[in-house]
Amino acid sequence: MDGLSTAASVIAVVQLAQAVGGALMEYYEGVKSARDDVQRLYHSIKNLESVLKSIDDLPTTLSINIQTLLENKTGTLSLCKNELDGIKKELDTFSKQQDRIGKLKSLIWPFKKKDVDKHVDFIDKHKHDFMLAFGVENLQGACKVPMSSTSRGTSQAVSEIRAAQIDKERSQIIEWLAKSLPDPSTEHNIAREKFQEGTGSWLIDGYHLKIWSRSENSFLWLNGGAGAGKSILCSTVIYHIQKLCKQEINVVVTYWYIKFDNLTTQSVSNIIRSWIRDICSNRRDTPQTLKDAYTRCNHGQQQPTIKQLMEILKSVVVGLQDVYLIVDALDEYPKTERDLLLETLKDIHQWKIDSIHIFVTSRAEDDIRFHLDKMREQDVSDSCQSIKVQDPNITEDIKKYLNENISSFRRTMWSSDLKDEVVESVARQADGMFRLAALQLDSMKRHRTVSAIRKGLNQLPSSLDIFYERALNEIPEEDQCYVKIALQWITYTARPLTVLELSEAVVVQIESPPYLREDDRLSCEDDNFTLLDIIPSTFVTVYDKDRNYTSAIWDTNPHIRFTHYSVQEFLQSSRTSDGPVNEYHLRELDGHISIAARSIAYLLHVGSMLNYPHPEVDDVHQRFPLIYHVALCWTYYIQRLEFQGSEHDNLVDHLRKLVLLLINDSQPTPNNQSTPIDSNSWNNRNAWEVSQIICKSAGLKLSYSGMELESDEPKLPYSAIELAHAYDPLEVDLDSSFIVSCPLSWLSFHGLTSLIQHLLSNASRGSGDINESKVPALGTPLHAAALGPHLSERTTMLLLAAEMNPNTPGGEWRYPLLAAARLNRPEICKLLYEAGAELQAGRGMWNETALHIACEHGHVEVCKFLLDEGFDIEHRGSSDGLGTPLLVASKHGKLEVVKILLASGADTEAEHDTYTALQYASASYDLQMCKLLLDSGCDWASILHFIGPLTLIAPLNFFWKTDPFVENDKDPCPTIKLLLQYGADIHAREKPYLKNGYRATAIYLCLDYYESLFFAPVSGGFESIFDYAIDILLDAGAGNGPDGAELLSILKEKWSTLDGERRSQVRLYEMKGPDEEDLNKYERMVEPWNKAVDLYCETHNRIYKQQEKE
Repeated sequence: MDGLSTAASVIAVVQLAQAVGGALMEYYEGVKSARDDVQRLYHSIKNLESVLKSIDDLPTTLSINIQTLLENKTGTLSLCKNELDGIKKELDTFSKQQDRIGKLKSLIWPFKKKDVDKHVDFIDKHKHDFMLAFGVENLQGACKVPMSSTSRGTSQAVSEIRAAQIDKERSQIIEWLAKSLPDPSTEHNIAREKFQEGTGSWLIDGYHLKIWSRSENSFLWLNGGAGAGKSILCSTVIYHIQKLCKQEINVVVTYWYIKFDNLTTQSVSNIIRSWIRDICSNRRDTPQTLKDAYTRCNHGQQQPTIKQLMEILKSVVVGLQDVYLIVDALDEYPKTERDLLLETLKDIHQWKIDSIHIFVTSRAEDDIRFHLDKMREQDVSDSCQSIKVQDPNITEDIKKYLNENISSFRRTMWSSDLKDEVVESVARQADGMFRLAALQLDSMKRHRTVSAIRKGLNQLPSSLDIFYERALNEIPEEDQCYVKIALQWITYTARPLTVLELSEAVVVQIESPPYLREDDRLSCEDDNFTLLDIIPSTFVTVYDKDRNYTSAIWDTNPHIRFTHYSVQEFLQSSRTSDGPVNEYHLRELDGHISIAARSIAYLLHVGSMLNYPHPEVDDVHQRFPLIYHVALCWTYYIQRLEFQGSEHDNLVDHLRKLVLLLINDSQPTPNNQSTPIDSNSWNNRNAWEVSQIICKSAGLKLSYSGMELESDEPKLPYSAIELAHAYDPLEVDLDSSFIVSCPLSWLSFHGLTSLIQHLLSNASRGSGDINESKVPALGTPLHAAALGPHLSERTTMLLLAAEMNPNTPGGEWRYPLLAAARLNRPEICKLLYEAGAELQAGRGMWNETALHIACEHGHVEVCKFLLDEGFDIEHRGSSDGLGTPLLVASKHGKLEVVKILLASGADTEAEHDTYTALQYASASYDLQMCKLLLDSGCDWASILHFIGPLTLIAPLNFFWKTDPFVENDKDPCPTIKLLLQYGADIHAREKPYLKNGYRATAIYLCLDYYESLFFAPVSGGFESIFDYAIDILLDAGAGNGPDGAELLSILKEKWSTLDGERRSQVRLYEMKGPDEEDLNKYERMVEPWNKAVDLYCETHNRIYKQQEKE
């Protein structure tokens, strides 16, 4: 065999090694385990491949040793070929079986660990035989396969995930999904802290959970009575699944805890958003459905609907091996809204996506049982199952819990035998309820003797209801009023309460001023709160609530909540209303009325204690601990009452009186004239101003807390629920110069229609200028209504019926029509237009109109309405500061709007700052937009005076001045191809990029931009993209013709310049006299210079060869 034939044999083995390597990568993606084995085998084969590739210059006459290695049937090369053939055969066999099954998740790794060890040892041994035969010096370097060629393969999945995680658009999308979400890990960690070693083993090791975790499209419902420890069991399942899937890249475990005392957890939207966020954070890519939704929601300024969220969820689970969706406490979701949650879970299960596994817990409530039973009836595969928390399994868990807690009983009388006796008795009587067992054990502590303990065991309450009734009956008569009010606040509060806040709330009077008497306040000295001695300890617990900032207030003032959901359920149930403690029964309507009235009364009291207009208060919160809560939440409480009272007015007389005191005396006087105002009116105005100042201060804190995405858009006012959940301000500056909202604008924004009607009726009697605008964000009442998140259309109709002028300026968007266009509210746009709103009224320096705003944000329906009503489609704003609507829409990538504008006859050749719509589209690599504009007749000839291929020159020239690695992650290559296909001039030149510099062509700008990647801290996947872009341009003739010689000169000059700079860097480094520790730093410093020089050198040589062929 001659050298040529032997070389062919070597190449054949190299190709075989590459084929095996590719197959291994598929297995690395598909198998659920053994990735370490796949990686070891892959590295071994790639090292062998690298050694064989280096044998590229075989002599014509081969030595005997080399002949033996390469030509004999028993030689090293033949043995390696046979070994690789065997590995490939095994992989292909299992792969074909997999193809027949058609399910990626069932791919099976064919080798055991010992088999992999054997293959690796064999390959490594023969690789060293080659090295010895051809000379260690020649082949040693080849054995060191660069990280870019070896680990890039096996760690590709991890690398792509990491690259995705630093992608700015992706990060913005995840932040958008996470906006205002509570952290489910908080409740999970609380549950894990209550876990006792060994509890729940019956569930983890049981048949149901194993089948659920392994079956396709599985659903498991864990149900049990109140206090059965379901949340702890749920946390145990989460921990177990996370542990099982720790090494899995394509597996996601995402969970949610619904809490009866946390409104943000009682939201289907929040649950789905949290799931999508968790899944997206663990994906390598960002599905287009999610990107499109983010864009439709004004790039994160709005929230998607539940229907849109479901579509996104469905798209993000595709391609993953397993997705575990876990929800604890379905029964703690409000019963009146629970159908939506249950239907959502049913819909997800009925997608029949194999990778989804749903696990839920709850009590066996009738509606929950009905929905889940219905799911089982419709499930022909039996993948929907349930399991009940019951004896004897739970009894053993309760014993473990009791043993752990009784170990802290230190009195001498508590012998080991007595402890065992108590544990057995309590566990037996607990009826499978952790909560009941805990209360029963706690009641044993008060006994002083062994006989008393044994007597107590025989008299333990047999149910939670009896425990709770006994606790309420024992409350002294003089304390009962405090307890009733406290229970209302804890149940219906909009946000967690501190003990200090609640101590203040229970002593507020609502009948007449003074609404708070100093002598009525309960003692709150240090950590000793009288209120905690009044409320039964069975009902409440105190806890520390983490804040995102430090404050002495929070360090010393714990929060308060019910000890268990069963407490609130008992108080709201018919068992209480029909039982012996019915005076403590809680009704939602009564609770909200009570809390709202006390909130307003407290605000009025604070106003009466301040000297208007210069309050002599250094720290208002220290004097009035409840002030932040009532100022931030009173609007929410009134809003809830108005929504509940859609068919009748829920603002009962005493509450209405209090609210009107707050808002009536705060109305502006006609023409802002000074009129005598009595002291009570000044006090009420004080109260309004205090509430507004606190809302503004908290709103600023809200913006900095991460609940708002960074944006150049003006901050819109916050909704009532957002304010209620905002962080308290660190301090409040009661500056008399602060401009507050007029009450009517505030009420209009929040949709408080009954109060709006009252103010409007008073205004008709000349009580003030109702259309006054003070605060820029809210503006006039009509402007505020157009922005409002609730009942905005109804509120707008009320205001227009009162003959408010829609062309009165005031507010962030200046006119109500512009505000409605910004929030995509075509119905309100129509109401305003019919009332006389000017269509082409604008705002700002460039006179931005409603159509420009709608085009920028992609609001299709608003655009249609404005165009149908005759809006000038070529309107350019003032001094052509904006361009036409088509230019605005194409610049911001609003494809559907561009379609409407083109159908309406928009001029495709219009320019702004010398850019046309096509140039804007190409600058953002928007393939669909470019094709639409080209098919609509865009004239190339009219724009070639400025720019040629469009796709590269415009965006690269732009990106050079920004940060290309975070501003745009799109691939320009498809757009380059499209534009070349439609006739773009490959040799067109831009104006000189630098003064007296070259007039850049596309190929030059592409190279210039590519060079910048080498010196960037993170280049992501841009290098391969621009390799391809250069190939496309050169294949299209970028280096041909007369321009080719000039390009060669440019490239050679650039190459020489960079090479000189590289040498200078090396000399400076050598002069410094580095030691060995600096070697890595040196290599990192030189590497980008090497890459840049190579780029220009290789491109130069390629063009040179291309021109030689011509």
